[in-house]
Amino acid sequence: MPKAEVVLAIDPGTKKCGYAVVDCNLKLLSRKVISFENFITNLKEIFNNYDIDKVILGDGTNYKIIEAIIKEKFPQINIELVDEKFSTLKARKRYFELYPPQGIFKFIPLSLRVPPCDYDDIVAVLLAEDYFKSKISR
Repeated sequence: MPKAEVVLAIDPGTKKCGYAVVDCNLKLLSRKVISFENFITNLKEIFNNYDIDKVILGDGTNYKIIEAIIKEKFPQINIELVDEKFSTLKARKRYFELYPPQGIFKFIPLSLRVPPCDYDDIVAVLLAEDYFKSKISR
């Protein structure tokens, strides 16, 4: 039986990064929002903990620096750049699906809601999901 493909999806930023480790069955293995500096130092740990086949890297802020670091430290890993357009809006919607507002907050329209925490990890999950869904439709 072939091994399930596992990707590390990254929503890059200058101060923080969101990442998610997702397999081809869309099973979420890990997700986190972490400072940029800690993300760079924890990359080796992420690669040691999971059998990553590919990096899915959003083409937004600061992606070139992350891409260069991964190519230098992990030259055997393929990196696929993906369009991040509208990913923050989609992640905001997903956040409120996962954590529905309670009380009077549920009457506030989605377009006016802002999650009370960083949700760059959810952006990364969506990037991974889009990657696997696009593979099916090819």
